[in-house]
Amino acid sequence: MKLTASEAKILYFFYYPCILKKRGLLLFFCFASYFLAAQKGFSIESTFHFGVVTKHSPELTFDVKGPTISADVNFKFQTYGTKDWQQWRNFPQFGITAAWFRFGNTAILGNALTLCPNITTTLFERKKWKGHFQVGTGIAYLTKKYNPVSNPENNAIGSNITASMLMKFYAARQVTSNLKFHAGISLNHFSNGGSRLPNFGLNIPALMLSINYSPELLKETDFVFHEKSKKAIRRFGIDVHSGAGLVQRFSIGGPRYPIYFVALGGNYYLNQQNRIIAGFEYEQNKAIFDFVLHTNHSETESDAKKKASRLMFFVGDEFLFGNWSMTLSAGIYLGDFSFLRGGRFYNKFSTRYYFPSKSVLDRKIFLSFSLKTHLTVAEYFGLGGGINF
Repeated sequence: MKLTASEAKILYFFYYPCILKKRGLLLFFCFASYFLAAQKGFSIESTFHFGVVTKHSPELTFDVKGPTISADVNFKFQTYGTKDWQQWRNFPQFGITAAWFRFGNTAILGNALTLCPNITTTLFERKKWKGHFQVGTGIAYLTKKYNPVSNPENNAIGSNITASMLMKFYAARQVTSNLKFHAGISLNHFSNGGSRLPNFGLNIPALMLSINYSPELLKETDFVFHEKSKKAIRRFGIDVHSGAGLVQRFSIGGPRYPIYFVALGGNYYLNQQNRIIAGFEYEQNKAIFDFVLHTNHSETESDAKKKASRLMFFVGDEFLFGNWSMTLSAGIYLGDFSFLRGGRFYNKFSTRYYFPSKSVLDRKIFLSFSLKTHLTVAEYFGLGGGINF
């Protein structure tokens, strides 16, 4: 095989496997569709998005030359009250979305494939219309990333593998007994949480249209309604949470450093499915610690540890879905001793899984995954755990 700059060749040994992969993917969706057709409460939702990559930071160096288009398929399961919290949450839907994106500057930003578990909740219902909110987080593969030689303008993404987050606000109308039409807005976010530089991330707001097909609808008699009240059993509690993240700071391709965090907060239960968390959080950033020592901003390790530390006050709202929860929080940095702090305020999105137990620790011990950001720029992803009592 001979390849020259003046003559285009087809690489058949790559071409045929590509066809097989596409056919294999088609067969997978066919089998999945057949499986769903036999399951009551399952549905298939296909969505088209038309949006644009936003230049949310003046430091982004690439040009947005056109719109971003994407398509996804969401396999959804309708809860119907097997647990009391499902009724309290107005019978949400769980799903897993497979999506494809083509960004507005393909030569620099490329395409993306994502796999994203999600949950859909009902916001309102008016005759044949319903309003929904969908949120999810998963993993993505991006075909283009920063390269100092071949792709220096892509300073948004420094790794092919990233986390992905999706949000959708949309209205749904029942068209036939099996079909629903959806229209609304969506937001997709891609970031590696600063684990590989550069990492300004990609934000894509979009308009969306979708069709939802339900092979067999759940009837009103299929839903289970519990007489148990969701009123809070108690009002106050304590939350202890700790963990660590991994970041790359100051130099692209350089070493990665851990960030350790510990938080102590108090809970106020609005009801059994919603609680307010407020407290204090402490961080120790080892990248800052090494930086201030090597640049003579600190002459002693104790002073370096002080400058690498952060003390914050935060307030958050935790939404409980059985053993799983989502928390949205905002915080403010306290004191002026922190070096290279990155602003006065921060936000954090966390998801937790509470381990079920029949002992006194029932749904108390949890594992967590969190994303900390300063406005639209992610600082790190954190893995951790704790106890709530």
